[in-house]
Amino acid sequence: MKKLFILLISLALSNLGYAQSKLDSLDLLYFMDGVVETHLRNKHIAGATLCVVKDGKIILAKGYGFSDVKKQTPVLANETLFRIGSISKLFTWTSVMQLVQQGKLDLNADINQYLKDFKIPDTYKEPITLKHLMTHSPGFEDLVIGLFAKDASKVKRLGEILAIEMPGRVRPPGEVASYSNHGTGIAAYIVEQVSGMNWMDYVEKNILNPLAMTSTTFRQPVPNRLISDLSKGYVYLNGEFKEKPFEYVPLAPVGAASTTAVDMANFMLAHLQLGSFEGVHILDSATAKLMQSPAFQHSPNVNPMRYGFMDMSQNGEEVIGHGGDTFWFHSNMALLPKHKVGLFISFNSEKGGGTYSEVLEAFMDRYFPEKNPLKPSIVLSSDYLKKFAGEYRVNRFAYNDLTKVASWFGRAQISIVESSKLKTKFGENIDFWLPIDSLTFRNELTSEVIEFKKVEGKITTLFIGDLPILAFDKMSGIETSAVHTTILVVSIIFILSTLIGGPMKYFIRRDYKREINSARKVPLSARLTSWCTSLWFLVFFILLAVGLGDPNAIVYGVPLIVKIALAFPLVAAFFTVFVWYFVIMIWMNRSGDTMDRLSYTFFGVVCLLQLWQLNYWNLLGYYY
Repeated sequence: MKKLFILLISLALSNLGYAQSKLDSLDLLYFMDGVVETHLRNKHIAGATLCVVKDGKIILAKGYGFSDVKKQTPVLANETLFRIGSISKLFTWTSVMQLVQQGKLDLNADINQYLKDFKIPDTYKEPITLKHLMTHSPGFEDLVIGLFAKDASKVKRLGEILAIEMPGRVRPPGEVASYSNHGTGIAAYIVEQVSGMNWMDYVEKNILNPLAMTSTTFRQPVPNRLISDLSKGYVYLNGEFKEKPFEYVPLAPVGAASTTAVDMANFMLAHLQLGSFEGVHILDSATAKLMQSPAFQHSPNVNPMRYGFMDMSQNGEEVIGHGGDTFWFHSNMALLPKHKVGLFISFNSEKGGGTYSEVLEAFMDRYFPEKNPLKPSIVLSSDYLKKFAGEYRVNRFAYNDLTKVASWFGRAQISIVESSKLKTKFGENIDFWLPIDSLTFRNELTSEVIEFKKVEGKITTLFIGDLPILAFDKMSGIETSAVHTTILVVSIIFILSTLIGGPMKYFIRRDYKREINSARKVPLSARLTSWCTSLWFLVFFILLAVGLGDPNAIVYGVPLIVKIALAFPLVAAFFTVFVWYFVIMIWMNRSGDTMDRLSYTFFGVVCLLQLWQLNYWNLLGYYY
């Protein structure tokens, strides 16, 4: 009897597990309610909008929380507009593929043939193509200054913006991916030039209207007919939600779309049905298949970039789509083409960043769980594993303006654990990885992988298996954060000791009436020069810290206080010339004692190191 009872319980649990994993409207409703509402509560998110489609229809569309906290206006999936950030890019890529289908664009042609207001410089012999732009592999640096704006005055013609903000070419095209907003902006500009239409007019006529996306717009501010339905953006501070202003995106095709979850359902259905939606075709099936096919891949174990779609495959299932982030809105769109399933989720608060990935993971784990066994690990020698240890810098940053300094922070650290596996530290995230071949490592708990590139026996690059839009370069020597941190700390110590210690030394000697042969003293002019040089450096650091106190402010433009601050290193450089003049003079005249001369010389060396460091980070001069 006891055995029968256990058997019945086992069968019941087995059936329950099957029901919970079956993707139907009722189970999905209860499951997503739990997931989304938990995130809203635990992370203090004001509201969210969600839509799931399957087999050509919507099986769940629901709003959560509030679009206006003060008015307690609920989010409605079919009415409330959310900002979807970089998911907007998929509309740009769809418009490109429409013109490819018509024979008006060639994915493999030099894009300079389509450009009128500006041209891509021939930094490298290989031309940049639309395929490079669609896979984020044109070799551009990343520009963030002016990526957002505080008012509509900065929303100008694409050609006008791009002619001024042309990113530098920092690597040959097709070599490695590095996410590029401006690359997408260039593609939208090409659509304008070839179609003869403003891009927003084009996308409304050829994508939004055919798909009945009547509550979707790229216009900024949003049209009057939609403005009352637009969700506010929020940040949670001091126990309450603070409303934030509308975020203007000058390069509108890159991230300016405002839309509803139900409108996004139509967009997902069109791509899941290979360009078809309710009898209307925005792409023919062949072009739609091409758009979803692999176009660029760092290595066989790393997800490929599709033609605009990111490959977000997980749990052994093919998943393509795109994420999107503004400061206050965070969204994700994921398609499972083989299952005809699509998921769209968007949050309207700061803490939604990264949360949408957790929602997708929970969705996948419940309805499309990992079925394949984890790949077995192999044994690599401790000496071989040491090749991977070190610091890695993401390759997406501005090489030629002052925001390069951001690449100093947030680097990945890799170390060896137990002489058999790697430990990665990305910010606060720590993971452990087991080798499955000589260059590939699997997460010790999941099927996630990281892979490395080796050149002439040295590890040069790190790739994240499910992140095809970026790579991490291994740092060495003067490029490591430890070297730059040491230079900065030593510089600040000497600056402060000169500013404080110099006057203290003077007054101590005066008070004690210490007699020193005036011919043997370090000249007062030399001491004043070192003191003034230190002051210029210190004022610069203070003004820079104040000006960049809000690290997000730089995306709206360089703050005035930062522009003022940048003058001080130039003055310090001028004074450093005189510091070294006095270094030579005090040694020639044997001024002061040996310790005085060594101390003054070392101060001169510190000034040169600090100027070198500021120049390295594009802070010596006006680089913006």
